[in-house]
Amino acid sequence: MPLLEHEASRRGRLRVFARAQLPFAIAFGIVAILVAIVLPERFFTVAVLSGTALAAISTLLAGVLPWERWPTHAMAAIAVLDLLAVASIRLELISVTPGASLLCIFPVLWLAFGFTPRMIILAVAGTLFISSAPYVLRARTPETAVDWLNVALLPMLTIGIAVAVNIGARQLRRSRHAIQEQAAQLERSLARALDAEALAESILETVDAGVAFYTADGTLGVANAHAADMVAAVGFRLDTPPYAGEHVLQADRRTPIPFDEQIIPRALRGELLSNHLEWVGEAGQQRAILASSARVMRNGDTHLGTVIVAHDVTELANAIDVREAFLTTVSHELRTPLTSIHGYLELIMDDAEVDAPGLLPALRVVQRNAVELERRVQELLTASDSTVQIEPSRIDLADVAARAIETATAGVSGPVVRLHADAAAVVSADPEQVHRAITELVANAVKFTPADGTVDVAVEPGAGRVEVVVRDAGVGMSADELRQAFDKFYRADYARDQAVQGVGLGLPAARAIADAHGGSVTLRSTPATASAPGATVATLVLPQEPSVIPSR
Repeated sequence: MPLLEHEASRRGRLRVFARAQLPFAIAFGIVAILVAIVLPERFFTVAVLSGTALAAISTLLAGVLPWERWPTHAMAAIAVLDLLAVASIRLELISVTPGASLLCIFPVLWLAFGFTPRMIILAVAGTLFISSAPYVLRARTPETAVDWLNVALLPMLTIGIAVAVNIGARQLRRSRHAIQEQAAQLERSLARALDAEALAESILETVDAGVAFYTADGTLGVANAHAADMVAAVGFRLDTPPYAGEHVLQADRRTPIPFDEQIIPRALRGELLSNHLEWVGEAGQQRAILASSARVMRNGDTHLGTVIVAHDVTELANAIDVREAFLTTVSHELRTPLTSIHGYLELIMDDAEVDAPGLLPALRVVQRNAVELERRVQELLTASDSTVQIEPSRIDLADVAARAIETATAGVSGPVVRLHADAAAVVSADPEQVHRAITELVANAVKFTPADGTVDVAVEPGAGRVEVVVRDAGVGMSADELRQAFDKFYRADYARDQAVQGVGLGLPAARAIADAHGGSVTLRSTPATASAPGATVATLVLPQEPSVIPSR
């Protein structure tokens, strides 16, 4: 097929016929009809009838033969037949209608536009044949300059026209190729965009969370069904301001939240929410929603919008409430018989004969275990209370650490605990709560350090804060154990296997106390190996002045 058609098919061939051969056939037919009407004696000559027959044959062949199956240059034969047809009628009409020679422009343009530059030679040769045919057939040469001009003029014009058309055709083909490539790229990009959109929609509808995206102007961009269900329980729509409803309570399940302080309005104002808990829905149908938000930025400086993700954690919240209620109930129920046990033990010890063999030591063991049991019950009761009340005063952490070491090692045969405190470390903190926090850290280190080992406690003042660092060389902790170390009631495998006493509340309590003071507790550890002991570093950081309200 010619280069002017990119589709090698029957439909493409018909397009080539309509663009190239049909205009020539129509023009040739008009000339033939006019000659037959005006100059019938010229029409019914061998030259004109032969030319007309050649034009008809070339037109028929162009539309019927399967050129799309053959090489690209094959169809140039049709243009050659057209040139021969023009040359034939020109022999008879040159003297009366020289304008008939212009019919050659159609095959010339076709050869220049639809084929490679080499076909220009064929076009020039064809026009040269047309202009020189009268002299060749009559076996004579041009005699005058005008005759030579008539022979050369048509080929010269053909060269100019053909070259210009061919250059334009190549530029058009390059442009078309570039456009096709761009169109293909756009099509591929569109396909990828559609695939990405389908994937995003599938993810949005698959994740077990409510997800909503708002554009920079606060208009809803996209949201999944989970998000729509969540806000429907509150009584508003995701796409209708003010994006808030009446049935929204704080985490305490009692305090209403004003419209402008609810999740979506706060996120759209630019606040970054992280695990923000609200209770939504009417009484009896409340659901706990844990939400986070983030700003969507392009290249770090163009704000595209805000995405909000909310999880329904009702079952988890209810389970926590049930656990806390259970701990509180059990703790109170256990304290009553323990109080009675303490009282009767004191009566028995007061009345028992001191010379009764082994009786008094046995009673003291019972009393000591009753005290330990009461302490465990108190830990459970404390664990059920999520608040830590502090009453700050000026204290020296070195003194508190010394007392905590005595408390943690009392009645315990274990590693040596050394205190390093070179200077006073005065802070404003609750002495009893801080004492408990340090005691828990030291006791934890003592439990997991061999009896021949050492535990080092260092009090290190800093700029605006004081650190209490507890280091041991015991069994250490793995990465998985570190991630769960501050979870209530979590106990490492070693503690369970070796029956180490404790209920897994020491580290959570220490962190809660530190948080209440505006400080922190961190852990670093490497587990022990066959060739080397483990190493654990627990760090309690307290500001010299509390950075939060004393009771929270």
